[in-house]
Amino acid sequence: MVRVARRGSTAVALALVLSLIALPSHAESVEPEPEVAPSAEVTSEPAEPEEVAEPETASPEAPEPAVEPSAAAPAAPARRTTASRAPAATAASAPSVNTPAKSGRWVSIRINSGADTRVLTRENFWLRGRVLTTSGKPHARTKVRIYRDTKNGRVKVATVRTSAKGWYSWMPKVPKSGKYRAIVSRHRYSPKITVKRTYGKRSLASREKAMSFLLGSPKGGVKRARNYVYREYTKATLVQYGGRTSVVRTHALKQMRARGGAGGSLGAPTGDLRCGLPEGACLQQFRTGAVYVNKKAKKTVTSAVSPKLGAADLVAVARSQVGYREPKPRKSKYNRWIKRTGAYDPWCGFFVSWLAYAADKPGSVIKAKSFGSLLKAERKRGRTSQTPRVGRLAYIGYFSKGTASHVGIVAKHQGDYVWTVEGNVSSGGGMAHPRGVHIVKRHTSNVVFYADPKY
Repeated sequence: MVRVARRGSTAVALALVLSLIALPSHAESVEPEPEVAPSAEVTSEPAEPEEVAEPETASPEAPEPAVEPSAAAPAAPARRTTASRAPAATAASAPSVNTPAKSGRWVSIRINSGADTRVLTRENFWLRGRVLTTSGKPHARTKVRIYRDTKNGRVKVATVRTSAKGWYSWMPKVPKSGKYRAIVSRHRYSPKITVKRTYGKRSLASREKAMSFLLGSPKGGVKRARNYVYREYTKATLVQYGGRTSVVRTHALKQMRARGGAGGSLGAPTGDLRCGLPEGACLQQFRTGAVYVNKKAKKTVTSAVSPKLGAADLVAVARSQVGYREPKPRKSKYNRWIKRTGAYDPWCGFFVSWLAYAADKPGSVIKAKSFGSLLKAERKRGRTSQTPRVGRLAYIGYFSKGTASHVGIVAKHQGDYVWTVEGNVSSGGGMAHPRGVHIVKRHTSNVVFYADPKY
């Protein structure tokens, strides 16, 4: 009897141990959540375009989605596992939301090359990115709309198309701070990227790194000219003056090279090419010169040189208008601009005032509704002189040498003569119709006085 009892108790104990092993472990194993991507609102981008997972719903015309495109999908519900099952996946092995999925398409965005996201004043910037198909291949020739957040909501600022390799690029004519996003379709858009224009210094090496996509191949090393340094590339030239480095390219680059290159008569640039001016024009200012580009003008690309900083801006604009002819007497575009088209509204003064408007320098030249008002305000302003200089206004004694009755802007001075760009004159500087804008050579004795605009 004792032996039977002992055998029974042993069997019971063995069964109890086996049942405990079969029970779930008190230390539960929970499947980790997938990694969460960084916030879509970023202020910097990596050197290479970053593909971003698409949201399930988003419409360009609808309000912003609550979850940014780069946000990770919700974690799967936790589930219990037994000690006999394989270990749960670690956070490192969780799939990244930046890895292309079979069901998604991708839109990336970055500032310039992505190496330096700072945008200083007087600098242009580009928003660039790439669009990929579901298979990860470049999406060529597709339309990309770029939006910027404002106080009044989201505003579309540009529509561009991708290249054959899926890349897109856009430069705002008027650089503005804000949050930007590229949208391809309802289910394909980039994260937001923040552009903040600020003050600071910029070395040539720093700007070279940021604008590498735009410059082309280097044409030699860094060189010095006067008190600045520069480096030439196949598509642009970088010039560092003091703590600022500017990009000279396109038409401005051709004009600079024609005038002696980076060490020539234009001097160092004071900033990048500035666009968004009236008539869709662009202007790049240099220390001793300026280049003006206006496809609607009689001369689409003009330049000027003056020792006074800012004076060449107005002269370059004036040169672009040479050859313009009024359609009817007193019906010139300068008359229409100032809204004075009557029979007794000569427009020589309107023309010089328009130059300041076209160069985006309001107030540098007095805007008056009549020549008499302009003359009176000019004398009151007290910036008059008897010395000719390029960029100064020349008040001319048209009918008599001692009385100012006409005005132009000095484009050249040599000896006893000045060459002025004048409006409301015939080709020889006379009064025959049709009148227009012409360069007229006049003796300095015909000039009553000169006046400096507030450059």
